[in-house]
Amino acid sequence: MKHVNKNENNENNDEVKKSNAKEKENQKQHKKLTEEKQGVNKKTNIEEEKKNQKNVINNSYFTKEEDQINKEDSNKKVRKTNKVNDFLNKKTDFKVYELILFAVLIAIVSIFLTVVVYHDITTNDGDLSSTGSKKGSNLSEFEEVYELINDSYYKAVDKSTLIDGAINGMLESLDDPHTSYFNKSETENFNELMNGSYEGIGAEISLDQEGNIIVFSVFKDSPAYEAGLKFNDIITEVNGKSTKGMTTTEVVALIKDENRKTATIKIIRDGTEMTFEVEKRVVVIDSVESKTYTQDGKKIGYVLVNNFANNTYDQFRENIEELEKENIKGLVIDVRGNSGGYLHSVTDMLDMFLPKGTVIYQIADRKTTYKYTSTTNESRNYPVAVLVNESSASASEILAISLKEAYGADVVGTSTYGKGTVQTTKTLSSGAMIKYTIQKWLSPDGNWINDVGVTPTVEVQLSSDYINNPTEENDNQLEKALDVIANK
Repeated sequence: MKHVNKNENNENNDEVKKSNAKEKENQKQHKKLTEEKQGVNKKTNIEEEKKNQKNVINNSYFTKEEDQINKEDSNKKVRKTNKVNDFLNKKTDFKVYELILFAVLIAIVSIFLTVVVYHDITTNDGDLSSTGSKKGSNLSEFEEVYELINDSYYKAVDKSTLIDGAINGMLESLDDPHTSYFNKSETENFNELMNGSYEGIGAEISLDQEGNIIVFSVFKDSPAYEAGLKFNDIITEVNGKSTKGMTTTEVVALIKDENRKTATIKIIRDGTEMTFEVEKRVVVIDSVESKTYTQDGKKIGYVLVNNFANNTYDQFRENIEELEKENIKGLVIDVRGNSGGYLHSVTDMLDMFLPKGTVIYQIADRKTTYKYTSTTNESRNYPVAVLVNESSASASEILAISLKEAYGADVVGTSTYGKGTVQTTKTLSSGAMIKYTIQKWLSPDGNWINDVGVTPTVEVQLSSDYINNPTEENDNQLEKALDVIANK
């Protein structure tokens, strides 16, 4: 049996206890360190979390502030846009073409008022401010009346007709029969006539006393002439549309339809209905025609001038030179029914007859009178007679009185219309046009024939035979003019 020492066992137990105590102490220290470390991390996390929350709050504040600014800016833009829209829409309801028409009216008002202002400046230098305020007031009144009629008149009105009427009324207030307004369609027709060529059928139309659309004239060698249309044909239909109740402008628009190469025209002639298919092409308007007569054994040239267009001078010169090749002994120039035209055309024509330096006519404006003289070395010395009547006006009267006073020509027929003023034209932005007076003209000797006319040297009333049957044989005025030349 082994013997165990008691003291040895006790020592061993003490060692074990010490080891266990030390281990426990180590565990306690480790736990403390672990808890302290966790505490630090927790504190750090809390501080970081607080910091992040603060940043989030700050970022959120700035974002909300920017959003508010952007929102306010956006609202300002919307309010500004709404104000503009409210202004544009306020009791106007205008279309684009109405604005154009207003621009046209304002342009015309400006032209009229410029005359008034110019007069005020020359007579009353100190009254410019009141003139300007009146201008604004008058335009405001017009707009007020225009809107009132559009909004409150008991039936619908055509707005463009109102504008046309206002312009016409303004020009009529000048009490000048030669100042007038042409709408776009009338302007196009006027320009075609004065340019001397246009695209169409080569016929002029008019209204008779019963309101029928009739063929007034047919140009020689034109499509209408070739198709067989004649003077006084009553046009009842164009391209299948009745002309009853239409204006001449509306009928011309049908004939000129750009979508058609021909015009189908139904007419009544002497009670018989006829239909013509008329080609459309460029038509040169012959404003001058000529022929020769033999009177008392002398060959006398005859030139008919229908108007004074851009190409009239060239045609006149060509016809005169052809007549002179036939060795004429005198010339009759017929401007009966010729209401005038371009001043430059009649000036060039007179230049052919008057020696260089001879006064052709005089032009007077508000301040000065200018003398216009012949500029070429060209002249003629055979006798000339000018045929005139009460419808000979403007450039026709310049031709007649200039040849009468400066060339020694005879004037045969009846006293002329008596238009002693000069007009100019202004095409407006809408395509319409106004023709208004800017000067007066005087004869070479300084006579003003306005409202008086050119007095014939040989007065001859047109015979009733010609009025009832207008043929060359019955033209007693032409016969008298030929006699006058034959006896020179």
